[in-house]
Amino acid sequence: MGTTFHGPSPWPHITRAIRTRGPRHAAIAHLGQDAPTLLPLRAGDVLVVNASRAAVRAHATSPIALAYYVDAGVRVLSSPNLHANVIATDRRAVIGSANASHSSTLADEAAVITDDPDIVAAVRRFIDDIDEITEVDQTFLDNATAEWQIGRAVPLPGVTSRGRADPGFLPATIPRMFLRHIVDFTPGPAEHHAWVTEARHRRGPAGPAAKYQLEWFHHDKSDSRLERGDVLIFVTADNEWIYPPAVVDSEAITILHAHGAIGHLLRSRADLSPIPVPDAEHTLADLGHPHPRLQVDHRIASPSLRTALLQLWNL
Repeated sequence: MGTTFHGPSPWPHITRAIRTRGPRHAAIAHLGQDAPTLLPLRAGDVLVVNASRAAVRAHATSPIALAYYVDAGVRVLSSPNLHANVIATDRRAVIGSANASHSSTLADEAAVITDDPDIVAAVRRFIDDIDEITEVDQTFLDNATAEWQIGRAVPLPGVTSRGRADPGFLPATIPRMFLRHIVDFTPGPAEHHAWVTEARHRRGPAGPAAKYQLEWFHHDKSDSRLERGDVLIFVTADNEWIYPPAVVDSEAITILHAHGAIGHLLRSRADLSPIPVPDAEHTLADLGHPHPRLQVDHRIASPSLRTALLQLWNL
């Protein structure tokens, strides 16, 4: 094979190169929710990531991806100082700039893949010598999930990316809009499998000034049936924050072995911030909606209220 350079879209080459026998050792700074589709690791492999509180709160490293690898038998370790992206197999080494994330597939990234035994050994030593590591176990995952839920997507040095053309975010005509309160939920193995299966078919574009991300939404069949193109506005359980709109990006996905549960993929803007509910209510009152019912789950039937809610984020 020798040494080859791949860019500006190296992930297909990386994914092929690491599909080998024997253990793989990877140090990938940040993981998106669809990381397993890019970085197919298995039991016996080692993965070092930056799953620090700051990285998780900024939505740079996904607890869903972490849990997927842990469930698969991968030894996952977190190092708060990690910024490298390298992989070593028994015969090959990958050295590049790409995080295992959807945004990385949209940016101009690069990677060198080599079978030079000296470089393979050096990369392996680099990964094995990373210090300040913490084992990612169930307690770690529980804490990371809590951090993710109270955080929001914000730029981190070296994590932002320049996307390609964006055909639009919200549907030209919004069929339905719902307000829902965020419910604490820890995905299980069935949800991980459904998420990865669906996410690998959803590689949406991102605009040059604003990135978009896929999220997993789980709810019971007894809830209102959602359809592709529906818009969801989420409010925290304590009614303190209201989040920018998310668009349903899939039909209902039945979760096997999870009685009565279904899921959807949601697409949301990663550059928009949540707004304190009192501020939102004040703005909506100024726009002619003094009683917007932000503390009650409901379908938002009023076209003018839908428009006013979108105006909270200038959409």
